[in-house]
Amino acid sequence: MSSVAALILAHDDPAMVRRLITALDGVDIFLHCDSKAPAAVVAEMTAGAGPRARLVPRHRTAWASWSLVEAEQAGLRMALEHSAAEHLIVLSGSCYPLVSVAELEDDLADWRGLSRLPLAPIPNRLWDTHRNPDGGMWRFRRRFVSFRGRTVFVGGVPLRTWRRDIPADLRLHASSQWKIYARPHAAEWLRILSDRPDLRAFWRTTLVPDEACAASVLRSPELTGPIVDQLCDDLPWYIEWGDAGLADHPDWLQAPAFAALSAARRAPRRAPDRCSIGAADRDAYRKLFARKLSSREAPLLDRIDEELRT
Repeated sequence: MSSVAALILAHDDPAMVRRLITALDGVDIFLHCDSKAPAAVVAEMTAGAGPRARLVPRHRTAWASWSLVEAEQAGLRMALEHSAAEHLIVLSGSCYPLVSVAELEDDLADWRGLSRLPLAPIPNRLWDTHRNPDGGMWRFRRRFVSFRGRTVFVGGVPLRTWRRDIPADLRLHASSQWKIYARPHAAEWLRILSDRPDLRAFWRTTLVPDEACAASVLRSPELTGPIVDQLCDDLPWYIEWGDAGLADHPDWLQAPAFAALSAARRAPRRAPDRCSIGAADRDAYRKLFARKLSSREAPLLDRIDEELRT
């Protein structure tokens, strides 16, 4: 029985998802495939995986929307019910491990009871925009229009209405949808949002809630008490961002990235007692995963398997 479970949030590239599931052999897999994808795509994703890969009830998701949080929560609920794993890893279908499953389990064994996710207090200058240089506060101070869990865009601009108050017991943090939860923390996040309809309503009408909801709730001492000291500011993913890190989406990794991937995988292993170091130092430590990768880069994936994951 693995000490790790993986929630994979996917919508296309079934060959890549199938390869990811294979690379995580022995890990409990919970797969959410966007409901817009045809059933044949889902079947292709799970071909040969057997009962180890469980399908999460499917949601129709959209970028920047609450529906992505709903999909994550549905997967976490299933993982908590059907797996005894101590850590729950949230992955995209374009993520890929840089280490073997045995190394992954060994690395996370030192982190029992601790979660690993980016934690940047808001305001955060990286969330500035040309029109809104306020450290991302614009995402929260306005109510964004949502329909069936999906943010409404008009002419490519998210539709927003009146200003609103931020819940007094919420400490806003910028984070990432990709994270590693300690089991109790995932359960507590689900419980709090279930018990607090006011918080659910706030996040349903927040822009890009998947990048802030879990971190903000768990990092709020009025809501979670001692859990705030069990969260590590970390992102054990290798990701390349264009335009000096200011691009909206990560770059797709191609063959020339292998040298950087190798260096990231072979960097010193991070110890839990280094939890408090800042985001600028994250890249000094070993990365466990990389994104974004696709099945089109099969030679690169082969090199990762043969040279990094052995």
